[in-house]
Amino acid sequence: MSGARARLAAGVLGWLLAWSAHGEIVLDRTRLIYPAAVGQVTLNLSNEADNPRLVQVWIDAGDPLVRPEYSDVPFTVTPPILRMDAGQAQALRVAYDGEPAQGGVEQVYWLNVLGIPPQTDAAHSVQFALRSRIKLFLRPPLLPGRAEEAAEGLEWRLPKAGTLHVHNASAYHVSLTSIVLGSEGRQYRNDDPPMLAPRSSAIVTLHGAPGQASGVALVHFTTLDDHGNTRTHVANTVQ
Repeated sequence: MSGARARLAAGVLGWLLAWSAHGEIVLDRTRLIYPAAVGQVTLNLSNEADNPRLVQVWIDAGDPLVRPEYSDVPFTVTPPILRMDAGQAQALRVAYDGEPAQGGVEQVYWLNVLGIPPQTDAAHSVQFALRSRIKLFLRPPLLPGRAEEAAEGLEWRLPKAGTLHVHNASAYHVSLTSIVLGSEGRQYRNDDPPMLAPRSSAIVTLHGAPGQASGVALVHFTTLDDHGNTRTHVANTVQ
């Protein structure tokens, strides 16, 4: 491999690792719930690498490519930049500093944690910055219903062969992780379903689904709760 191609390959690999969901700087949760009525929320980081890391933390509104200095969100993270020794833990404070949260529905943002290793003088060494990214859910006060009940209220339909229509009538996001449709003794699934925004609908493709949709079917699906735990649900399709 030529020097130019080697540098290109290393650059591509570094870009991929930079977007990894699992890094050496570990968060104490997989999602962050922010009730808008509270002053701030706290989460903890730990450095599980065997040497120090420079850590940068920021929040974006959904675009993973936006640079931290250009991210326009109503949050402040303290500290935004810090140094963490091997084995060290650090608390982060996230404060909402926008207008009073309104709109009657939950909103979603993303919290980013980038761990940068120290420079090395070793010849031919390649170093990568690893980035973790988790959802931050902002909940305005007095939302109708409860977040833990949103998944049970989903409405499922079979609009046409090979697809499943799902509607979320709640004020909360529902993070689907798998869907299995049981019909006429067979099962058809989707293991990468979307996250459903509040009061929205989605069409889910079912792998291996029959050419003719059945009018009688049962949906087994899993979701993630506020703590990142998997919950299992069963629902009937409606006509």
